[in-house]
Amino acid sequence: MASVDKVTECPICCETMTKPIIQCKAGHSMCKGCVTSQVICCPICRGPMSDIRNFGLEQVIESLEKTCKVKCDYTNKGCKYLLEPRKKNAHQLECKYRKFQCEGKKFCKWECTWMGNLDELEKHFKGTHSNHCFMTFRTEASLKMNLEQNFLDLHIINFHNGQNFFWYKHKVDTTNQKVYWTIQIIGTKQTAQNYYYEFEISQGPTRKFKVIEICENDVVDANKIFESEKCVVMSFKTLKTYLNENNELPFKFRIMSVKKHSTS
Repeated sequence: MASVDKVTECPICCETMTKPIIQCKAGHSMCKGCVTSQVICCPICRGPMSDIRNFGLEQVIESLEKTCKVKCDYTNKGCKYLLEPRKKNAHQLECKYRKFQCEGKKFCKWECTWMGNLDELEKHFKGTHSNHCFMTFRTEASLKMNLEQNFLDLHIINFHNGQNFFWYKHKVDTTNQKVYWTIQIIGTKQTAQNYYYEFEISQGPTRKFKVIEICENDVVDANKIFESEKCVVMSFKTLKTYLNENNELPFKFRIMSVKKHSTS
């Protein structure tokens, strides 16, 4: 007997079919949106296509999405999520049991070929990228600034002895004359909504620039966050007024749980 996943899966996009659903002359179904001009025959039986709508399967899928839950493909690794069929693929892109590529390669373009599990990620950074491990969920430091060239930086942050892990990401953009920071949790979008960060730049005891922002998860492209400016962003002109005599930028940040904050 075919599984729920296979019955509802489009043979073209390999995701749960979405309306309108059409079928070939032999009765095999697929998303109409997937049938482009290049699809000249059924991908299952290679028979002729048709414009016949499969209303019955559309109703079945709607019913399943309300009542049926499916397991994540990473269940055997420990994932306990039960999901609506149409949400399964999106979840697996952010599931913490997925395989991870080195974030330094993805964000900073480091020449690193590492791939591994989440529980190996911190060990990889400490062993291979040790200069990018010193930040904690409460960090206070001074950053040497060079506004003459583009710059990307990344640090892994261990939150409460491995309860969660976060990425600190920083970008100097000479084209837009702006500097950006963001902090992303390694996990799902739902989990990310439970955390925020406070980021403060200061000059002396009274002059301060402070941003409080909800965390995004690590699946979101940091450059998209910077483009939207839903992060810490400062123009070169303003930033220069915060530099100390050593051309350093004093800053601090902390990562907080929304739930803990609301009950304190």
